[in-house]
Amino acid sequence: MYHMRLQMGAPDINSWKSFGHAEIPRSCNQFCFYEAENRVTLGTKLLVRTSQNNGNPISLQEYLMDGPTVAFSIIRNDSVLYEYYGDNYEESSILSSFSVSKAFVGIALGCAIEDGYIKSAEDLVITYLPELKGKKGMELIKIRHLINHISGLKFSSLSFMYYKRNLNNVKGYVSVSEPPGQRFSYKNGNTQLVSIIIERATGKKFQDYFAERIWNKIGAEHEMKWSVDNKKSNTIKSFCCMAGLNRDFAKLGRLMLNKGKWNGDTIFSEAWYNEMIKWDLRERSAWDNEYGWWLGPKDYGYYYAAGLWGQYVIVNPKKNIIITRFAKLNTERSIHVHDKLMMIMDQL
Repeated sequence: MYHMRLQMGAPDINSWKSFGHAEIPRSCNQFCFYEAENRVTLGTKLLVRTSQNNGNPISLQEYLMDGPTVAFSIIRNDSVLYEYYGDNYEESSILSSFSVSKAFVGIALGCAIEDGYIKSAEDLVITYLPELKGKKGMELIKIRHLINHISGLKFSSLSFMYYKRNLNNVKGYVSVSEPPGQRFSYKNGNTQLVSIIIERATGKKFQDYFAERIWNKIGAEHEMKWSVDNKKSNTIKSFCCMAGLNRDFAKLGRLMLNKGKWNGDTIFSEAWYNEMIKWDLRERSAWDNEYGWWLGPKDYGYYYAAGLWGQYVIVNPKKNIIITRFAKLNTERSIHVHDKLMMIMDQL
């Protein structure tokens, strides 16, 4: 495992090139956002306060050009109000998203429940992963505990999960640390088990179910490249490692902005939408993390999918705004990035 890590290197925005991946085809009915007039000028009008320039505000364009951001967009009413690409990236560039994928898994879980493959998020994990029955304490853990990171499970290290060659062998990397519902503990393995449960329940590879129920329906303009553990197992690393176009990721935001509907079709119900974004403190769940989504301050009313190095898909229903951001690395603390994003939303 250590030698594999040295060979492939630490995760970065081009990591998808280092792994085998499933190619999830673009949509048969592609959807394109409109191009708003004067898209460039908004970047000079919006102001961001940073530690640079003696604390005086600088333009959004300057802020993006001086930092690690490689793609950034603001979308309202299906129109791209502003878009930025830096460091030789462009609209057609493939971008890694890392844990943004967890939000897609949350949506897929809702689809599997509404399709009748899974009875409810309250179902026991061992119903779908019977090989874990022998592990003491597993009989208490529900799917909801996994998706909300209160499972009490212990997994092998982050690098083990990221570089692991057989994620289907769940018995080999899962153990019980404490009873479920004791505390929030964000672990990639939780999301990975949810996607494997969806596979077992539907009888389809997760990537095929995802393509059928979500990706093909939201008008994706390009195939999604999603890393897998190995060619034989072909198991998606669902906790990370989706790579695609900036604007296709924005369609995840559009789907959420429309509460599960897409151009008249219902992909998931409004009830599931509300479940994903509600403030839920049951069994010590984190108030700001539900079903793969992070919740912003109540006053702002936004929620977002987030990934390593500052990858974001942000949805603000109050202002009907979608913001995407992809970066090479995050040199700012996430709380500071959020401060700037809220400054931007205040001006829209």
